[in-house]
Amino acid sequence: MGADVQNEPGSIKTEITRVVRDFSQYLSCLQQMGKISLDISKKSEDQINNWGNNWGTKTRIQQPFFFEGPENANVFIIDSEDNFFKGEGGKLLIKILGAMNLTSGSVFICNTGDLISVQKKIKIISPKVIITLGKKAGQFLLNIQQPLEQFRGKFHEYHGIKVMPTFHPFLLLKQPEYKRQVWEDMKQVMALVMELAGSKDGS
Repeated sequence: MGADVQNEPGSIKTEITRVVRDFSQYLSCLQQMGKISLDISKKSEDQINNWGNNWGTKTRIQQPFFFEGPENANVFIIDSEDNFFKGEGGKLLIKILGAMNLTSGSVFICNTGDLISVQKKIKIISPKVIITLGKKAGQFLLNIQQPLEQFRGKFHEYHGIKVMPTFHPFLLLKQPEYKRQVWEDMKQVMALVMELAGSKDGS
């Protein structure tokens, strides 16, 4: 009977309430004694700081790192998703690349699974330009917390390489009105690649 009662939602809630109340009384007692800080381990401190990030949200687990494409590509794409060229979003990305005189086989593309792996690939490939697709990818590489609307459409820099953050093709399927903005972003990318290729040929 005891085990059954302990596992009931009402019992669990009561137990949590009791623990919180006891802890509050403990903190109050410390405060009365003139102690206003707690000596806790680094592990406990990290758990407390991340408490709100793990309640009601997906647990932050490192995602697998996926990539494909040639390691001499001029264009490096970081995708917020893992599907790349699959599905309706993937088909639209292929169309966008086609309009840029690129193919899915001529660009290097990866997901945001592991920042260290992405950084290593960028260093190996040394592309002329990096495109980030979607908010997650842009914030991931550039360490920006702003909404994508506030930093897309203009070049940023990552270790001397120009980075163009833009909307993800999946968004364009839901909200086609953003297609024009993405195309304006991609025109800037094309102009930069041509400029860099021209300066290399002329040197």
